[in-house]
Amino acid sequence: MVDADIQSYFDTIDHEMLMSLVKRRISDRRVLKLIRQWLKAGVMENGGWSASEVGSPQGGVISPLLANVYLHVLDMYWAERYASLGKIVRYADDLVIICRTQREAQEALQKVEQIMNKLKLTLHPPKPAL
Repeated sequence: MVDADIQSYFDTIDHEMLMSLVKRRISDRRVLKLIRQWLKAGVMENGGWSASEVGSPQGGVISPLLANVYLHVLDMYWAERYASLGKIVRYADDLVIICRTQREAQEALQKVEQIMNKLKLTLHPPKPAL
């Protein structure tokens, strides 16, 4: 079994990649503009505002939806290419891959890391087995 989560997921989502994925499903320019404005809204910290170039606003009502649009790529890659290694179960930035053997689990982890690299994301270091 592979138990992994994505490091600083909501803070590191690439805006341009996300928008290209959103554009696959949405063609209305007004909606796309609204989503881009949402992503670029910035952050208030210690009384000051700073711009957002990456990431999705945590706690924002649209953030879970955008996060799932982004990670749908992982789901599709897995279903099309690597499903024979194990069953992936994902919830937001956490995922588990249930494999039959230790060798399949090691290979599954490598494949997930490759997909994460394509998405400009990294996994937290592996959790120790208990």
